[in-house]
Amino acid sequence: MAAQAPQNLTTDFVKSRLLNVAQTSFYALTLPIPSAIQGLMRSRGLKIAGTANDLSQVELLCTEASLPGSTIATHDVTNDYAGVTEKMAYRRIYDEGLNLTFYVDRDYHAIEIFETWVDYITGGEDRGLSKSRHRNFRMRYPDSYKQEIYITKFEKDQHSSLSDRRKNVMNYSFIGAFPQTITSMPVSYNQPDILRCNVSFSYIRYVAERSLRGARGARSNTMRTIPNLKNIPVNTSTTAQIAKDNEQYGDTFPPGSFGITKIPIRNRRGRITGYRTE
Repeated sequence: MAAQAPQNLTTDFVKSRLLNVAQTSFYALTLPIPSAIQGLMRSRGLKIAGTANDLSQVELLCTEASLPGSTIATHDVTNDYAGVTEKMAYRRIYDEGLNLTFYVDRDYHAIEIFETWVDYITGGEDRGLSKSRHRNFRMRYPDSYKQEIYITKFEKDQHSSLSDRRKNVMNYSFIGAFPQTITSMPVSYNQPDILRCNVSFSYIRYVAERSLRGARGARSNTMRTIPNLKNIPVNTSTTAQIAKDNEQYGDTFPPGSFGITKIPIRNRRGRITGYRTE
């Protein structure tokens, strides 16, 4: 295909192209919460659904989001043609994190949601035990805290009956996402401002589609049920949880942690065959 010759463009043609552009202030965040973390949130008094204090407002409180980018990693090929260096692609590298900024409501739900999510990931659901200087942590299995989240970019006339723009959206699906960093939130006695909570999500990859294929209907709340995830109980005692983990992963429980004593179990010959805690 050859380069095109300069054209004499009319004013109407230029306006139809340059004035019909996307704006940055119209987007929507869809933030499902894994079911196991929903259970921990309920135990901490966060109201999930069906009330005036429904957590669906947290999606609306997302005041800033970054549409993701990626880079193609290349290696140099210098031997195919004399004096010519070519670059060949071998991998696609995605941005390290998805950065979201939330306005903090007066009940601090925006902070509590992500603090609870991180507590669950790090095994710190018992905040009383976390206050101990000798607390240790055991990370949760990734399938229980990772979840797909979505950012949908649309325009202000998305639902206009005079324009066929329902299909003209950009939907970004972030696969295997979870909050990795909660940025510090400075407070001071200076001129008051809105408190903001900045959260960086880690994810495996993103998928960009110019459609809402597979999207659900209107959402009534952000704490929707996630299928095929086991709701891990969070109200069990520490001793019972340690025993369950040791049964699954082996005995990695440090002696004396949490003030729990390990008592050896002996067989008839007096040999130690295991331990129990109390």
